[in-house]
Amino acid sequence: MKFTVYQISLSKADIAAINAGEMNTKFSAKNKMSMDFSGDRIGGLASDAFDSGLYTHVANITAADYNDCFEVGNIGPEANIERLERMSSLSVGDIIVAEDGTCAVLAPVGFVAFSHNPSKAAA
Repeated sequence: MKFTVYQISLSKADIAAINAGEMNTKFSAKNKMSMDFSGDRIGGLASDAFDSGLYTHVANITAADYNDCFEVGNIGPEANIERLERMSSLSVGDIIVAEDGTCAVLAPVGFVAFSHNPSKAAA
């Protein structure tokens, strides 16, 4: 099964702004999701960030299920990853969309499913 992977990617300009102490929406969204230790709010936070255009479609991964997708996205095999943009290892706040349109965000522990329209993804 193919899974679409979306990540919040920070550009060099984003990183420079953060290092200069400026507010950065992408960085703030990533931090909020990373700090949701219970996983209770992460679906809403991810959905809001997705709607705001903060996510980028970075890869397509061939895997059996969400757990396998997580493993492939972190340790391979590379042959199962079609990279479209720079992709970091899968971590908290990343969104995975299955072929059937089911969306899940990686939570501090496991995955949280949420309702979303992946066609609204940022380019």
